Amino acid sequence: MRFYKIEAEITNISKKKLAEICKDYEYTREIQLKMDILFETRYKDCMIFISSMRNKELLLGAVIQNDACLEQMYPVFLSSVDIQCDNAKIEEITLGTLLALLDLSNQNNFHRGGSYKFYERLELEDIQHNSENYSEGIFPEGVNLVELIKKADGLLCNSSLVPELNRIYQPAKHFVVGHPVHYIIQTDDSDVGDEIVRILLSALYSNGRLQSRRYIKGRMKKSWSLFGGSNENTCKTLYRTCEGGTVVINMVVNLFEEDDILTGDAEKVELAGKLALSFKNQTLSIFILPRAAERLKVVLREHLGNMTLVEITEDDVSAEEAKEFLKRCAQKHKLRVDKVLYRDISDLQKTYSVSGLKKSFDDWYDNQLKTRCYTQYASFESAGRIVARKNTPFGDAARELEKMIGLSEAKSVINQAVDYYKALKLFIDNGINSNRPAMHMIFTGSPGTAKTSVARLFAKIMKNNGLLSVGNLVEVGRSDLVGKYVGWTAPTVVKKFKEAMGSVLFIDEAYSLVDDRDGMYGDEAISTIVQEMENRREDVVVIFAGYTDKMEGFLQKNPGLRSRIAFHVPFADYNTEELYEILQLIAKREKMSISEDVKSKLFPILENAMLEPDFGNGRYMRNLYESARMKQSSRLITIDPGKITKPELTTLTADDFTAPPSNNRKVEKIGFIA
Repeated sequence: MRFYKIEAEITNISKKKLAEICKDYEYTREIQLKMDILFETRYKDCMIFISSMRNKELLLGAVIQNDACLEQMYPVFLSSVDIQCDNAKIEEITLGTLLALLDLSNQNNFHRGGSYKFYERLELEDIQHNSENYSEGIFPEGVNLVELIKKADGLLCNSSLVPELNRIYQPAKHFVVGHPVHYIIQTDDSDVGDEIVRILLSALYSNGRLQSRRYIKGRMKKSWSLFGGSNENTCKTLYRTCEGGTVVINMVVNLFEEDDILTGDAEKVELAGKLALSFKNQTLSIFILPRAAERLKVVLREHLGNMTLVEITEDDVSAEEAKEFLKRCAQKHKLRVDKVLYRDISDLQKTYSVSGLKKSFDDWYDNQLKTRCYTQYASFESAGRIVARKNTPFGDAARELEKMIGLSEAKSVINQAVDYYKALKLFIDNGINSNRPAMHMIFTGSPGTAKTSVARLFAKIMKNNGLLSVGNLVEVGRSDLVGKYVGWTAPTVVKKFKEAMGSVLFIDEAYSLVDDRDGMYGDEAISTIVQEMENRREDVVVIFAGYTDKMEGFLQKNPGLRSRIAFHVPFADYNTEELYEILQLIAKREKMSISEDVKSKLFPILENAMLEPDFGNGRYMRNLYESARMKQSSRLITIDPGKITKPELTTLTADDFTAPPSNNRKVEKIGFIA
C-alpha cells in the first residue's frame, strides 16, 4: 500500500468556471461520488480523491495497492468527472500526510465522511486511533553507490554495511517480488541506527528491491507493546499498509529492559517475529538492537523461522582511527581540534565504537560552543553535570546494582565511595587543587555473595560517572601474578597493572598470595602490588576479594596494604527469603516459573544448608535450580507427550527440589552444653 500526492494544472476549465464549481457543494460532492464509485466497482487497487481545486491548481490524494500504476490510473479517474490536466507532479507521502489531504478534501466539501469512511473503505479501522504509537518517514531517492559508501564510512560501518551495499547493487539474475534477506542492525545510538536504515533503503529502492519509499518505525521498550499500545490486529494492519515498503522495529534498550523483555514481556519479541515472518515477502523488516544484546538477538531469531538475516554492526576501530573520526567531526563543524577532544582516547583501550565516539564529540562540541564561540555562557553548567554532581550514581550499571537482591551494606558503601570520588572530581574541575586519594577497596564475604558481579558493576559505574576512563574489570588470581621463576613475578604484576589502566584490577582470593615462608614469590607479588597501587593511584582501582577471616591475615602480611585501602565492603550471607528471590530470578531469566508449593519445601532445606561450612549462597541456588531442571526432565518423560501442556513444561514443582547431600562436617558452635 502506497500513498501519494498529485499536483497538476487543470486545462479544460477556466478560473471563473472553476470558482463557480467549487461553490456548488452539490456538484463537488457529485464529482467525488463518481470517483468513489469507480474505485468500488472497477479499480479496487487504486483510490483517488480530490483535495482542492483553486486557481486551476488541482491537488489529489491517492492510495494504490499491489501493482497498480498511478501514472495510468489518475487520468482515468479525472476523465470520469470531465477534468483534464497537465504538468502533473506525483510525490510519495506518508499516511499522516495523506490524512491531512483528506481533511482538506472534507473542508472543501469533496469528501464527506472524512477519515472514517477512508479507513473503512481500505479496511484500516484498526489503526484509526493509533497514529501516535509509531512514526513514519520517506527516505531519499536518487543516491548512488559512491555517495552511500561515503556515508557508511562516516558511520564507521565499513566492514558490514559496505559489503551489503555492494551485494544490493549486483543485478538479480531473475527478478521476482520478494525479499531474499531482512536486516538486524546492532548499535547503541538510535541516530546511527536510523542513518543506517536510510542508507540501506535508498540502495534497495534504487535497485528495484522496494516499491515504496515509505517506512514506519515502532519502538519496543519496557512496559510497551509493539508499536506503543497497539494490539496484534493493529500491528498486522500497520504491516499491511507497508507492503512494498519497510517496517523498522527499534529494540535499542538497556540491560534491564532487555531482561524484562526476555522474561515478563517475551511476547513482544514473539509478536515481532511472527509479524515479520508473515509478511516476509511483502514487507521488509529491519530490527535495531543494542550491540551487547546477544540474548535478545538469539530469542528474536527463534521466532523468525526461515527468514534470512543480514547483520549490520558498527565497526570497532583503533585509537588512531578514533582520533581521525573525531577530527573529521570537528572539521565538519569548522572548529579547531585541541587535546581535550581526544581525552577519552587511550592507547590502553584497544577499540572504540561510533556510538561512544559520537558521545565524546557531542560533549566536546557543547563545551566548545560555550568556551570558544559564545563565551558569555562559559560559566553555565550542563544539566548532566548538575545531575552527576547532585544525585546518586547514574547509568545502567548503577541501576543494575540497586536491582540486585540483598547486599544493602555493600550497596551503601559503593554509593558512598562514588559520591566521594565525584566530590573530589568537582574540586579538580573547578581549579581547586586536591590530591586524589587511594581508591582501592577490599571485598570480604562468603562464596556466592556476588563479589565479582558487584566489582564489575562498580567499574562500569565509575566509567559512567566520569571517574574512570575505560571502566573494564581485569580479573586475576595468584597464577596470573606470581611468576614461575626468580625475577618473573614483579614484571608480571606490573604488566597486569598496565592492562588495568583506567579500569579496576580485581584480585580474587587475594590471601592465596601469602606463602608459608617469608621471602617467597607471593611476598614479592604483594610488595610489587603495594608499590603499583601507589604509583598508579590516579588510574587504577585495586579490589582485593576473599573470605572474611582469611583476608585479615593477608592484610597483616604487608604493613603498607591496609593504609592504601580506602573502603572495606562487606558482603553478608543471604537470608532464606533472599535466597528464594534469587531462585525466582534465575527461573525468570530462563523463562521458567516456580510453583507456590516450592517455598514451604525449600525453606527447611535452605536453613540446613546455611549451617554447612563454605555454604555457596547464590551459587548454591544456581546448583539447586539446575538439579531441579534435571529432576523435572526425568518427571516429564514419563508423561504422554500429547498430554503435556506448556505450563507444565515451564513450571518447577516441589517434587523437583531435593536437598543436596550434606558435607557431613561438624559445625563447631560457641557456648556451653547444658
